Amino acid sequence: MKYYSGKGDDGRTDIAGKRIEKDNNVIDLIGSLDELNAFLGYAASKIKYDDVKTAMKEVERKIYAISAYASGYSGLVKRENVEINRKDVDELEKMIDSFAGETKDIIRFLYPNGSEAGCIINICRTIARKAERSAIKCKLENKEVLAYLNRLSSLLFVLSRVVNKRDGFNEEFF
Repeated sequence: MKYYSGKGDDGRTDIAGKRIEKDNNVIDLIGSLDELNAFLGYAASKIKYDDVKTAMKEVERKIYAISAYASGYSGLVKRENVEINRKDVDELEKMIDSFAGETKDIIRFLYPNGSEAGCIINICRTIARKAERSAIKCKLENKEVLAYLNRLSSLLFVLSRVVNKRDGFNEEFF
């Protein structure tokens, strides 16, 4: 199998049967989602806690679903429903609430440091914010995608705090 075609050498790519410029907002969004999933996988490889790993794996699947939706492939993916809906956002909120029970209230800015896993999750959080900004530029019809990405950065913030606490790191405030 060849892992290259050379078709993108002119700065354009094929997506859902169309040829578009690689600086298109949709390509930017898909790139941010791909970057996020790569870092989610990296974070999961460093996390010792099954409940946090399970949450991260669920998020990875949803990020792939958002990528399929944004790129126009949602109707072509047969494995699972790739539409993000209110139920997905509600599930993220439940995860946030569940994990947040392990954290203290914060009243000042928190430095994004701590254990290696906690720091990587914080990188995921910033990439999720970047993906959210890219999704806004795409003006996607499914507004639940924006809500999902917004909640996702909140979940990742909480998960970084939980992992840091479990790993024995004290939070540092500004």
